[in-house]
Amino acid sequence: MDEYVATVLMDGETKPTELKNFGHTPEEVIDNIVQLPNVAYLYHIKRLMDDTVWDFEAELEPLREIRKMISRTEGGIGLELRITESEEEDDTQVH
Repeated sequence: MDEYVATVLMDGETKPTELKNFGHTPEEVIDNIVQLPNVAYLYHIKRLMDDTVWDFEAELEPLREIRKMISRTEGGIGLELRITESEEEDDTQVH
């Protein structure tokens, strides 16, 4: 397991904060950060053993919403997708 530092923006703050995290992959570290409810924005993560940096530059709330759709079962991992009808009618004619 590798040690990482994530540069983030916490809710209600104006200056970035560095959070230490541990993971086997950068994706695992990003997922760990997404699960922290008080982190609003992820700038980048850096693996400390070799100083490799992964730029992210994204708000985390959209990723939290996607993560809520993922379900685990005995057979594996699934993704719940819902298709809904828009309440607004589109008057555009297609030729």
